[in-house]
Amino acid sequence: MRKSGLILLCLIPCLAWSQKETSLQGVQVSAKRRLSDTGLQKTSLDSTQLHDNIALSMADILTRNSTLFIKNYGRATESTAEFRGTSPSHTQVTWNGIRINSPMLGTVDFSTLPAYFIDQATLYHGASSMHLTGGGLGGAVELRTLAPADGGSSLQYIQGIGSYHTYDQFLRFSHSTPKWSSSTRIVYSTSKNNFSYVNHDKKVDIRDEAGNIIDSYHPTERNQSGYFTDIHALQDIFHNDHKGNRMGLSVWYAHHKRGLPFLSVDYKDDTDFTNEQNQNTLRSVLSWEHTAQQWKTALRGGYIYQDVAYHYSTTRQNVHTVITQSQSYTHNGYLQAEADYIPHENWMLSAKAEAYYNKVRSYDRSPFHQSENYDKGRMEYHGSLQARWRPFVPFSLAAVIREEAYGHKWVPVMPALFADYVLYAPWKLVAKASVARNYRYPSMNDLYFKPGGNPGLEPEKGFTYDAGIEWEISRKRFQLRGNASAFDSYIKDWILWTPNTKGYWQPSNVKEVHNYGVETTLEAGLKIRKHTQASLTANYAFTPSINKGEQSGGNDASYGKQLCYVPRHSANLSARVQWKSWALQYKWVHYSERFTTTSNEVSYITGRLKPYFMSDITLEKTFRRRHLDASVKGVVNNLFDTDYVTVLSRPMAGRNFEVFIQLKPKWEKKRKEY
Repeated sequence: MRKSGLILLCLIPCLAWSQKETSLQGVQVSAKRRLSDTGLQKTSLDSTQLHDNIALSMADILTRNSTLFIKNYGRATESTAEFRGTSPSHTQVTWNGIRINSPMLGTVDFSTLPAYFIDQATLYHGASSMHLTGGGLGGAVELRTLAPADGGSSLQYIQGIGSYHTYDQFLRFSHSTPKWSSSTRIVYSTSKNNFSYVNHDKKVDIRDEAGNIIDSYHPTERNQSGYFTDIHALQDIFHNDHKGNRMGLSVWYAHHKRGLPFLSVDYKDDTDFTNEQNQNTLRSVLSWEHTAQQWKTALRGGYIYQDVAYHYSTTRQNVHTVITQSQSYTHNGYLQAEADYIPHENWMLSAKAEAYYNKVRSYDRSPFHQSENYDKGRMEYHGSLQARWRPFVPFSLAAVIREEAYGHKWVPVMPALFADYVLYAPWKLVAKASVARNYRYPSMNDLYFKPGGNPGLEPEKGFTYDAGIEWEISRKRFQLRGNASAFDSYIKDWILWTPNTKGYWQPSNVKEVHNYGVETTLEAGLKIRKHTQASLTANYAFTPSINKGEQSGGNDASYGKQLCYVPRHSANLSARVQWKSWALQYKWVHYSERFTTTSNEVSYITGRLKPYFMSDITLEKTFRRRHLDASVKGVVNNLFDTDYVTVLSRPMAGRNFEVFIQLKPKWEKKRKEY
């Protein structure tokens, strides 16, 4: 009763209604510090960062503009995000308020999320994710689509042509009136993706006339099975009655047909095999918001459907043999109610209640083993209460209490405390600190996958401590802002899949992990002349992620070692110069070495992935005419043809090129008033 009462409490404020309907203003301190941001460590990506290179996925955007590590299995293949040295399942992702993590794997494939469909992205680091969603032991990513900013009608069409027979088409039509607005977006992308690469996992011997080996070399091979076709369609409809009520409906359909490249250590003839995945996804969210003088309430409901089919077969001598055929279907229903109440300019109270229903049906068939399947459903409940208080002008406090349940199991209460202090108002210099306890309960595959699921798994749990500063200095022609934070996190009962004595993999709670480090961001803007301006954004992260779990035996060399695929150092930089209608942009990315074994063994070539530096460059020319805006953009990815991988034996593309032509007709004047 105590735990269920907390969730019921969260619904009470949603029943309240204020009669005086004016805009709900964010409470601010000196230096424009909002009370709702008390103690939060977050990164916001603006529309420029999201749409600089229109063909980018959210995986590419996060790689180039954040401290997250993107674990990429190859061009246009699965890409997952990791905060602060944690695993991809410790990153919670929401889209327009609905959580989109797979209930089967607990992860999100960011390569399937085109940046063209995202208008606003906010990253919440560590404990800062507690107000948004639970389970983000590393952090959370919030993605949103927004109503069209311009009045009237607008059309945008973009055609892209790139290396490896890559063709991209982007279309957006928007229309808005004083009360209604609509946005329709379509993306069609296809590529043979047959890039060449040097296979460092293979050696070819050079022999003399007598047959003696005199030398060897790594051959250049071609990525034969990496083809893909992606189709996306997104429809947004918004209604604003200008009396405090706002309705929204977002429907997103995506189809992915992707060949899965073989490992560079798999030397079979690709032409004899089919290794393909087909995926259909439907996401929908219906929302209502009401804003009054002191109240803001919201109701949301959503549904997600996804089917994934994997087919692996071979054809030899006109005989077709199915090796593996897998199919999964997931249904996710979602309801949310939340409310914000400001009784006084120094107080802000918030409540949220959520309910999810996840239904998974999965099977795996093979002529070499018995068909395995599971068909399970699970309810999940989330509730949170927040209080933010400013006892005196420069100082603010916030507290969050979160409760969650999955199936018939409750996780312990998750508390979090936040504080910040305005050190120097003219520079908007703010010191911040937080501490939180968080949990992530097992995914459906962790519990029920056959063979290997472990129904006895305990939730992963962790404590996170954060402290940092942020600042912003503005002058007439110059602006500088940034932040720096240090964090310390302990995660117990880490879920790890390991091989067992029965011949298959099984998850268990075997590890304790200690994550700590620093994250920094710096942004600078300079107006050089009337028609010339420059900007610079840089990110750096130092993230040791150390296994502190008990040794499983005398030969266990994993204790005290860096977790697999977690770089200690990561950095990126983006520099942009704009002169009249010309824009030049340079992007740079660096990751330090990553280990592929728990022992961090480097005595053999596969135990370590080398550090690498990546550079991209873009040149764009804009043309403005009376009835048409147009632009031509040229992009060189991997400018210096860096030979690298982010996952062992998964080759990445070398230097490649893209050209984009954008057309925006102007058939009516922009409305100035609504």
